[in-house]
Amino acid sequence: MPRLTIDELEGWITDFRSESMHLPAAPHAIDMSWDQATIDTALIVVHLETSGTEVYLQREIGGSPEWTVTFERRENDARVSAEQVLTLAAEVSAIGHLCSYLTLKTSEHLQRHAAAQ
Repeated sequence: MPRLTIDELEGWITDFRSESMHLPAAPHAIDMSWDQATIDTALIVVHLETSGTEVYLQREIGGSPEWTVTFERRENDARVSAEQVLTLAAEVSAIGHLCSYLTLKTSEHLQRHAAAQ
């Protein structure tokens, strides 16, 4: 399985932001090339502005194109207004759409590399 490069991930994020829903927060692709144990994984971090929570979008090791979302644990309760709940819902919805988009792009990436071999 070919490693997803930081340039590919950043390009996918840029494409998603220009073609799809507006993400309230800016996702950051993390360069995993230093860790040889993560040959076929990838990591994107998004900070939810409304709740102050970090969200991690990660491609699991093992060849599957599927991405998953992990919400960072909170130490304290979060009390928010109705408007903030609606904003948070929009943020979480956008994260879900980004996760689906990354799965699609990864699947296409795998198909291209399989056809080239």
